[in-house]
Amino acid sequence: MKNKLISFCNWAQANWLALVIFMVVLMLLFLCLVLMSWLIGYWANALYSTKFDLNSCWTGVGVVVTGLGGVAALAKAAWTKYSTDSQFNSLQRNPVNFIQNEVNKKL
Repeated sequence: MKNKLISFCNWAQANWLALVIFMVVLMLLFLCLVLMSWLIGYWANALYSTKFDLNSCWTGVGVVVTGLGGVAALAKAAWTKYSTDSQFNSLQRNPVNFIQNEVNKKL
């Protein structure tokens, strides 16, 4: 189990940008779902006199937007590390592969 966790962590380190994009797309899908339920509830209140609480959807929108902010902060932190390593820890015009170097150090 420990080896599987370590191999997953190594994979996640190597593919962090894809993971961030996946999380952003997932959060945007949740946002669309919440906004769609708000729209359906708004029209159902108007046309069929239902008692759908529209404030609950605004709470959901707030939670999803907060989650997107957290994902953006994580992405910025990882991108800043990559940029700093590329700019200050490598020769000019030579690409740096810092993720592979970090993985090799751990093994």
